[in-house]
Amino acid sequence: GTICLCPIDACFSLSFLSESEVGMTTVNRCLDAAKACNVDETCQKLRTEYVSACIAPSARAGPCNRARCSKALRKFFDRVPPDYTHELLFCPCSDTACAERRRQTIVPACSYEEREKPNCLAQLRVCEADYVCKWVLCENDWFADWLDDGCAVVVPSGLAGLSSSTTANPPSLLPAAASKKITEPALLRSIITPNYLDNSTSNVGAWCSCAASGNFRDQCNHFLGHFHDNNCLSE
Repeated sequence: GTICLCPIDACFSLSFLSESEVGMTTVNRCLDAAKACNVDETCQKLRTEYVSACIAPSARAGPCNRARCSKALRKFFDRVPPDYTHELLFCPCSDTACAERRRQTIVPACSYEEREKPNCLAQLRVCEADYVCKWVLCENDWFADWLDDGCAVVVPSGLAGLSSSTTANPPSLLPAAASKKITEPALLRSIITPNYLDNSTSNVGAWCSCAASGNFRDQCNHFLGHFHDNNCLSE
């Protein structure tokens, strides 16, 4: 990775420009999205802020501050226009460099990955116990079917009447939703945060596994199947 001997905003720009454009023959939509964000004052400022918040100061200092990272990400997706955030999250890729840039958009080392992967169905139950997280899942029919007591939930104060395309900053979750895409910022809000798995636009997954699922392994695999190769992301 890039060793930062410069201000964080400049270093961040350099790290993502390290795949030089010299000799590039293909269009890198994710690079274009990053450039567009850097031209917009608000997008550039808040993007720099969340990267600074999500990057651990040093290996010696220990892991990043995940709560601080999540707060900065939430601020970015809530305040920056979708024209910029959607391009950063959903830019199509056909090569490794582009796909890795897109995968790194949410600084997954801090906001997505953990030391161990929890069981997916256990994560679903945790989400179901949180009324805001559950409300987000209920906005997507696929996930609503997995909730034990359906979607008879009380909409959080201030969110009544809002769909996932207009919701504004529920607590403890990440960015505001945008469309029916399964990795839309609304789903990034939940404990079942997804991210890209490879350079496919439609192949995403949550940071969880179906290990130790016992007799429920088939159900768990079916649940994960809602993420993998999802057609909604290709539309």
